[in-house]
Amino acid sequence: MSLLPLLCFSLLAATVSAHGNGLPVPATVPGLASMFVGHIDVPGGCGINTDDMPEDAPSRNLAALWLRAAFHDVGKFDPATQVPVAGLLKPFLNETENLGIELSIATNFASKFKFNYSSADFIALAGQATVTHCGGPTFNFSIGRVDAPSNTTFKDLPHMLPDDVLDTYQVIKQKLQRLGFNNEDIVALVMGSHTIGGVHKAISPHAAGNEKFKPFDTTPGIFDNDVFKQAVKGKCVLNVDCGIAKDPELKPIVQLYADNQTAFFEQYKVSYVKMTTVGQTGYANWASFHLNISVHENLVAEGGVNPVLVTAPPTTTSTKSGGFSTVSFAVSLTLLSILFSMA
Repeated sequence: MSLLPLLCFSLLAATVSAHGNGLPVPATVPGLASMFVGHIDVPGGCGINTDDMPEDAPSRNLAALWLRAAFHDVGKFDPATQVPVAGLLKPFLNETENLGIELSIATNFASKFKFNYSSADFIALAGQATVTHCGGPTFNFSIGRVDAPSNTTFKDLPHMLPDDVLDTYQVIKQKLQRLGFNNEDIVALVMGSHTIGGVHKAISPHAAGNEKFKPFDTTPGIFDNDVFKQAVKGKCVLNVDCGIAKDPELKPIVQLYADNQTAFFEQYKVSYVKMTTVGQTGYANWASFHLNISVHENLVAEGGVNPVLVTAPPTTTSTKSGGFSTVSFAVSLTLLSILFSMA
């Protein structure tokens, strides 16, 4: 049997490089993280991403969408039935609950052939890369999430995600508690994840009002504690955030995180791991990796409500899609033509 197809695939996989970076990346967890970071390490990458998201997309907040997807991928889990749900997000992107996520799903931004990990790991890692690159805490990532069976149908997952329009705050809180989240988790993961991004009229018209985009806080492109500072002043965009800020059990936690960003970051690390391993088993035995993720170079200048984009000088090795660099791809084609001529 000819080894040519295998050589071709191996060669192409070896040339995959980070977005805007001509250097090939290894087929490892840190390598995959660098692929994701490459897509948001562009002017405005932690806010409105004009590099990878189409102009007519419901939301162009790629970083915030990756964080949102991490919750949506596990949000329908029911501890009572233990029916797996992780990794099923992509087939369910046409459901109303997931409106706006489709164009940003992490599995579209790196090769599943090269990085042989589950979709659940892809989604969780993209969200974590967002947190750190956009100014949040650094923490290890453990690999080993198992995707639910691909033939699972949406109607077999009866629990709906929290709905900011239809659900009362108490119903939303019960849905979050169903997932095993305690008070600190709810404040950190729900309000805390709203530290970047905002609401878009095409997705959340009830919250956006007459504005096409309304940021959650004054630093929508920075992962910080400003969303809590705004909440204690009575300024919140979503009903769930307003409910959390007024909840007698959660209000002291909101105040703590408004006063102490370090406390928020420390809790977020714990809660994010808890969220992205909902319904999984054997976490203690998973391989853990340190992620050497840099903070976005122009985070402060670009992270406010009126960002000042700092445009990087053009390079000959950058690529818009993030899949292959122009140089490495050209080399690959040359080598492939040689291989085919030898067949």
